[in-house]
Amino acid sequence: MAETPAVRRKKPSQERARETRERILDSAAQLFAEFGIAETSTNLIAAHAHMSIGSLYRYFDDKAAIVEILRGRLLTELEECFTEAVLGSLGLPLRESVAGSLRVIMRALTERQRLVRALAAEATVAGIGFGGLERRLLLLTRAYLLQQLGPRPDDELDTRAFVMVNAGLAASLRIALQPPPGLDPDRLIDETANMFADWLSAGA
Repeated sequence: MAETPAVRRKKPSQERARETRERILDSAAQLFAEFGIAETSTNLIAAHAHMSIGSLYRYFDDKAAIVEILRGRLLTELEECFTEAVLGSLGLPLRESVAGSLRVIMRALTERQRLVRALAAEATVAGIGFGGLERRLLLLTRAYLLQQLGPRPDDELDTRAFVMVNAGLAASLRIALQPPPGLDPDRLIDETANMFADWLSAGA
């Protein structure tokens, strides 16, 4: 069926709206990373995106709405990276699979370090929004432990998954945002993985 003139006009308009929205988000991410969220106003974001403040408010109610979208995208990217790492490590030795998953998270955080730092500036790990990510990683880690260790009581699987996810996220976040001077990040990840592997092997 042939498109009507109205449909042909609507598509470019929708595409322009998406491009404008992405330009606002890109500008906000750059400014948050450079100056921090508290020091970045919507006026500054609009100027950086080369638009009026009125145009910005047609897409976002306030700065908090922009922050939430950027946080959500970050957490989705981290979840996708972790999921791919875990699924790709099935069948590998325990130390190697754990180290690979931790390294993927650490590198993903390092690549987005400035934005992660801005989101974390006035918050705990939970305050960054990792609570939602944590719940999804717990399910994935629980399934991984079931595959590695075999059937176990639910409370044991839940406890081990909780410890691994929270300790792993905390270690990866610490290494990515503030690596200890003089220490090799990859070695830190390997030592963390060794600790997890020994702990899991002891309970196998």
